[in-house]
Amino acid sequence: MRHIEILAYPDIQLLDVSGPLQVFASANDFRTQAGEPAPYEVAVVAASPRIRTSAGLVLEAAALPVHGLEIDTMIVPGGWGVNAACEDPELLQWVIGRSHDATRTASVCSGAMLLAAAGLLDGRRAVTHWGRCAEFARRFPAVRLEPDPIFIRDGNVWTSAGVT
Repeated sequence: MRHIEILAYPDIQLLDVSGPLQVFASANDFRTQAGEPAPYEVAVVAASPRIRTSAGLVLEAAALPVHGLEIDTMIVPGGWGVNAACEDPELLQWVIGRSHDATRTASVCSGAMLLAAAGLLDGRRAVTHWGRCAEFARRFPAVRLEPDPIFIRDGNVWTSAGVT
């Protein structure tokens, strides 16, 4: 079974969380309906047990796991709350540590800004939402931002331009 964590923080874009969450849930449904075991265990994790999204919906989340517990994929969604998240030193340290525990680190849309603020995209190719490219390039000049691709894989880090 593959272990997936989706990070949540205040004012996160609901679709950036629910889109990936639904994809993994549907994959699990297809497998279990075929009599096979579910391939994914997915958790939404956050610094608080309840996170209000930018749409006003409140998500329930598990506590941020301690470092050292290996996972397959850490997903960092975006949204307008990413600006405040980029200024949270404890969250940035958690993202850095958790990325070392993960086989793969991914961002959805402007979630790439949080990866960049943590220094995880320095020297890497990356993409984010087209509407945030100018700000991203100004704030994170060490990242090789490419505005046109839908997604980019650079080593074990994946970034996407939107809910891709």
